[in-house]
Amino acid sequence: MKTSLIKCCAFILLCTVLSCTKDDDNPSTETPGTETPNEISITDEILKLVNEYRQNKGLAALTKNTTAEQLAADHTRYMISKGVINHDNFDAKFKTLQEKENATGMAENVANFYPDAQSVVTGWINSDGHRKNIEGNYTHTGIAAIKDESGRYYYTQIFYR
Repeated sequence: MKTSLIKCCAFILLCTVLSCTKDDDNPSTETPGTETPNEISITDEILKLVNEYRQNKGLAALTKNTTAEQLAADHTRYMISKGVINHDNFDAKFKTLQEKENATGMAENVANFYPDAQSVVTGWINSDGHRKNIEGNYTHTGIAAIKDESGRYYYTQIFYR
């Protein structure tokens, strides 16, 4: 009887301890009913997938560069404003990279409406021209993934050496 009572009390105590957790340890920064932007995580995932692909081909991993990231973000916003993907202002972007980063070569991949990092990278790898850029002799990259008003992604990845 004593053993059963001790086991019962231990069980109740355990349940009480486990149910009394403090929810304030990791307060949510989200407002209910709003979406938390995840553009940073999707660009990190794109870089991870591109670098994995390059490394499987015996190529060096690309390093993120803030100048290239800003150019990619500016171009992505520009494409959204036009409603189409394009390579407009390519020479101006390359000139900026030459002046700020001493770039000697540049390439650019763009896309839209892919729902996630895996699908856009797969799309690029399955395209001869885009795959050539991914496999190119480049050392640095900048990536942007920005949603339009309809919630669809537009993407730009700039490569340079």
